[in-house]
Amino acid sequence: MKFGIGIGRTLTARESAKLARQADELGYEHCTFIDSQNLCRDSTAMMALAAAATTRIRIGQAVTNPYTRHASVLANVIATLDEISEGRIFLGIGAGGSAVAMVGKKPRPLTELAEYVQFFRDFTGGKETEWQGLPMRSEWAEREIPVLIGTHGAKSCRLAGRIADGVFLPGLSPEITTWKRARVAEGARSAGRELADLDVWSRGTVFVHDDVDEAREYLRSYAATSAYFLWRSVLSRTTPESEELAAMLPDAVLSDMAALAERYDWYQHEVVGAPHAAELSDRLIDCFAIYGPPSRCVDRLQELRETGADQVSLVLYGVPDQTAMISRFVEDVAARLG
Repeated sequence: MKFGIGIGRTLTARESAKLARQADELGYEHCTFIDSQNLCRDSTAMMALAAAATTRIRIGQAVTNPYTRHASVLANVIATLDEISEGRIFLGIGAGGSAVAMVGKKPRPLTELAEYVQFFRDFTGGKETEWQGLPMRSEWAEREIPVLIGTHGAKSCRLAGRIADGVFLPGLSPEITTWKRARVAEGARSAGRELADLDVWSRGTVFVHDDVDEAREYLRSYAATSAYFLWRSVLSRTTPESEELAAMLPDAVLSDMAALAERYDWYQHEVVGAPHAAELSDRLIDCFAIYGPPSRCVDRLQELRETGADQVSLVLYGVPDQTAMISRFVEDVAARLG
C-alpha cells in the first residue's frame, strides 16, 4: 500500500514544512494542505515552504476551490509552485466546503468545477482560453499539472472519474469506500477509461496510539466533518445511489449523521473538542477514522485493501504529536502491509 499525509489545520507554516520534510524522508507519497482562509494559514504559502524543504514528495491542496480566488490567480499560483518544486505539485480541488461557506457562498454546480478544470489545464499549459467569457492566457506557464478532485457525492465521484487525473475519496469504511469507488469507475468508463487509470486515494484521519479510547477523542471532530459532508451530499437525498449507500450502513449511523447535520458549526470545523462532535457514536467515527494500536490499524487497513483501495491519505489534523505519529505509522503499520 501507498500512503500520503494531510496537514496544515493545526500547525504553523514552518511546522508544516518541517513535517513535510520528515514525510519526504520517510517515503510518503504526498503531502496535502487544507485551504480554508478563516481556519488556518494560507495553503499556497505552506506549499511553497514545503516545496523548498523537500526533494521527492508530491504537494497539493486537499482541497481548494475555484471561487475564493479568481480562476486565473489560482492557476498562476499553482503553476508557480510547480516551478518551485520542479514538477511535484498537483491541484487538489473541489466544489467548495468551509472556505466557500465562510464567505457566505454555497458550493457551486459541478458543471462549473468541470469548466474550471479545463480552464486550469489550458491556462497552465500556455494555451489560449477563456473564463466566464473573458479571453486570457498565461505569458509564461507551459506546464502539465495533475488535477485531483475531492469528492463526496455520486455526481462528483463520476465527474472525477470522467475528467480528473486522480481523486480523493473521504471515508475509511469498506462500505463507503466500495460505494465511492464504484461511482468513480462509472465516470471513468463513460470517458473510455478505467478506474486503474486514475490516482485514487482513500482519505481519512489515522492515529496509531496504544489507547483506543483516547485516540478516538482526538479524531472525533474530523470524523464529524466527513460525516456532515457525506450526509449533505448523499444520504440526505432520495436518489437510487443514496438509497444504495444507506442500505449498506447501520440505521444508527444514519440517524447519527442526521442529528449532526442539525448542529454542525463551521467555526468548529475539524477542531479537537468541537461541541458538535461530542455525541458521535463509535461506529460513526469508525467510518472515517482508523486508530488504536498497530495491530488494530493493520487489520482496518487490510479490510480497506480488500475493496481495491491500495492508497490512503492520512489526515493528521487532530493528532497531537504528528511528528511521532508519521514515524510510528511507517515503522509499526506500513511495514506490515507491504
